[in-house]
Amino acid sequence: MRSSPRTPELSGDSTHWRRIFGRGSFLAALIFIAWLPLGILKIAPFVLELPGESRLRLHAAAAILCLLVAAWGFWERQ
Repeated sequence: MRSSPRTPELSGDSTHWRRIFGRGSFLAALIFIAWLPLGILKIAPFVLELPGESRLRLHAAAAILCLLVAAWGFWERQ
């Protein structure tokens, strides 16, 4: 019988790069979150634009996406 393949543990180097990627994503999310009220109050213009989508929705989605990537970067496997 064949043994089932085990999930390899994360090496220290890949964990290090995941943390760096997580920190960068978290910083980007903070920038998008801070930009939202500034764009709503028309202090700073919204810079992301897609045809057919509102700019507010696009900036909010970018902030959520960055937070999801940051959560992956800081997730610990056990």
